[in-house]
Amino acid sequence: MQRQLRKKSKAKWMMQFLLIICLLFLAACSSNTTSNNSTNTQPDQNTNENNTEEAAETSGELTVGIEAEPTSLDPFNSTDGNSATVQSTMFEGFLRFDEKMNLVPVLATEYNFNEDATEITFTLQQGVKFHDGTDFNAEVAKENLDFVRDAENGLARASFFSFISEVTVNDEYSITIKSEEPNSAMASYMAHSSASFKSPEELKKKKEDPDHNLDRNPVGTGPFKFQEWKDSEQIVVTKNENYWNDQEQPKVDSITFLPIVEASTRVNKLKTGEVDVIFPIPTLNAKELEQEENVDLYVGSSTNVFYIGLNFKEEKYNDLKVRQAMNHAVDKDGLIAQIADGYAQVADSAIAPAVYGYAGQSVYEHDKELAKELLKEAGMEEGFKATLWTRNTTEFVSVAEYVAIQLKEIGIDVEVQAFESGTLFEMLDAGEETDLWIGRWSPGTGEADYGLRPNFASDRVPPNFNNSGFYINEELDGLFDDALRTPDQDQALSIYADIQMKIYEDAPWVFLHIPDTIIAKGKDVNGIYVLPSGGVHLNLVEKQ
Repeated sequence: MQRQLRKKSKAKWMMQFLLIICLLFLAACSSNTTSNNSTNTQPDQNTNENNTEEAAETSGELTVGIEAEPTSLDPFNSTDGNSATVQSTMFEGFLRFDEKMNLVPVLATEYNFNEDATEITFTLQQGVKFHDGTDFNAEVAKENLDFVRDAENGLARASFFSFISEVTVNDEYSITIKSEEPNSAMASYMAHSSASFKSPEELKKKKEDPDHNLDRNPVGTGPFKFQEWKDSEQIVVTKNENYWNDQEQPKVDSITFLPIVEASTRVNKLKTGEVDVIFPIPTLNAKELEQEENVDLYVGSSTNVFYIGLNFKEEKYNDLKVRQAMNHAVDKDGLIAQIADGYAQVADSAIAPAVYGYAGQSVYEHDKELAKELLKEAGMEEGFKATLWTRNTTEFVSVAEYVAIQLKEIGIDVEVQAFESGTLFEMLDAGEETDLWIGRWSPGTGEADYGLRPNFASDRVPPNFNNSGFYINEELDGLFDDALRTPDQDQALSIYADIQMKIYEDAPWVFLHIPDTIIAKGKDVNGIYVLPSGGVHLNLVEKQ
């Protein structure tokens, strides 16, 4: 039976209640799906509760095909989804998200905010041990949070925890996180995959020897423990026989993650039974798998938003009419039909419906004549030249080329330039020579502040965060702060709705589409669920 997470702040209880009823969660289609947009219950959740004891005795080896090798097995030092999925089998934090994006307890039993939401206090589970036998407690949690925030350690997730001003140990199993400014999103931040804890022995080794590789020595408290990482071949985790949570013991002996770059290869290995689960899946391959009798295909809305970023340092984008023209020029329905094969929906906000605080807007309808008229009114009747940066993957290049064709029809001559993802991110972070770029954004916290602030706040321009378009709007800056300060969640939701309206009307992006999340598994695999963020929860997986 799942322990219940109790909260002592009435205002924050309301936030949790609204989170439950407002978030759209990823639903999985049954096998041989006939509709790209169907939303059924996740088939992995239908295990007969009367057979719990029998299911707990199930054993086996699970093989998972992922699109790329993880960059790191350290939650503090990675930002990619492949790493997070592998890490989540071994590491745990105070909280996590379930398939409905509800906050559920893991290493915390309860939490509460103070009245002005500048502090959040967690009461911790007792009797928890890391894989190396060391104890988890408040001192260990503080040591971890201090370590990741220390700029000298150079960790990729340091900025994610920048909202923390101080961490205080109250007693062995109670800890308080403080923020200089009110921040009602702190609980969601602490449910993020990066907010996981590693053994203090590993931190000690790193402090004593800077060459100790935390990326390759994962020691957490989770249901699986690290066995091996063979570069470009596989990562293997095995059952933690001493896992602290009696109610959620692992049901397979091991999970092997295979990096399989080619999507068609992943699909073929699933069809032949060489792998049990694959993700992500390109839309064309999804249509193929719909016809497979021994495959369950999962399709559901994600928290990702595709967009075209505009650099406001370029004078040509300073006129609102130009930005509106570009939004009207792109046929989003056509893009979804031709490029996404129907597995997407039009983006009617800067965040997706599955993000807490989302508020949809009236979309920019496809209208080439209106787009041309707006350019004429802006004094750009002859159009202009532009450069569009994109990642060099098939999906991103296809979107970029489609957009270029659409913009060409209103006189904007676009040159598409494709780069490896890391190179592109470095170019955007440098903030030099940026013109247009194809972006895809998803807030790992599942809520509006992290969905909006990194991309549109004035203090988040390069090299700080994601506002690579140097979009400056002081009115929005004030609203972001107001939304976090208020303890009244109804008021906060109203402010976030106002922010989204202003962003959509001001068009700092060309808003494109929200892609579906698609994964597939063999019919003999159960007990997994998929988050709208695209993460796959494998801790209770079983193989019949």
